[in-house]
Amino acid sequence: MNAEDMSETGLSLGRFHEISVSTDSLDESLRFYDLMGFVAHRVESVWPHPYAVVSLGSLVIGLHEYRFPSPSITCVQQGLTDALESFRDAGAVIAFAKTEPGQFKEFGFRDPAGHMVTLLEKATHHVDALASSGRSRTLGQFLGFSLPSAAPEISRGFWRALGATPLTMPSLDSRHWPAALFDAAGLTIGIHDESWLDKPALVFQRAGAADRTVFESPEGARLVVI
Repeated sequence: MNAEDMSETGLSLGRFHEISVSTDSLDESLRFYDLMGFVAHRVESVWPHPYAVVSLGSLVIGLHEYRFPSPSITCVQQGLTDALESFRDAGAVIAFAKTEPGQFKEFGFRDPAGHMVTLLEKATHHVDALASSGRSRTLGQFLGFSLPSAAPEISRGFWRALGATPLTMPSLDSRHWPAALFDAAGLTIGIHDESWLDKPALVFQRAGAADRTVFESPEGARLVVI
C-alpha cells in the first residue's frame, strides 16, 4: 500500500491508545520506567500474557511480556471489522488479523519503512491523564515518537493518507530533532532520515541536556533527550 493508493480512501487510525512494546521481563521494564518518572495505570483483563501500562503526559506505553513485532503504534478503532475491510480495499498488506467470534479483535499493518501499526476494537487500559505532570526530572518533556525511514518523503505521504496532520514546534531547533512532525490520531510522530538514528525513538526535551543523550530500556526502546 502506498500513499497514492490511499489518497482518496478516507482511512482513519481511530484514536491513539499506546505504543506497544514487547518485553522479556515485565518487572524489569516497570522498574526502568518508574525510575524515569512514568506512572503506572490499571489495565483490563484482555491479554493472556502479562501486561502493564505506564505514561508520562501524553505518552502511553503498553508493556507486553509477549513476542510480537515491536514497537507498534496502537490505536483504538470503532467498527474494527469494517475498518479491516477498508484497509484491505485500499491495498494494505495486513500483517495479522484476529477477528474470529470470541476473539479480542485487532489487526496490524506496516508503514513503508516497516514500522508496525495495530488497531484494536476497544481500550485495554485506563490512563488518567491527570496522573502525570508530563515532565520527568531525568527526561524532561515528551515531544513525540520518531520513526526512521530510508525514504522520508514516501513515509510522510503514507501517514498523511492515514489522516495524520502536519505539526510545527516553533521552540524546537530542527537541528536537534531533524524530523517532519505530524499528529497521528493524537500521538505526535516524527519522520526522520535513518541517517540521524536507525531505530524508532521516544524524543524528549530537557533544558541543559547534552546534545542527544540516549537511554535504552530493558526491552530495547530508545529514549532520546535533546
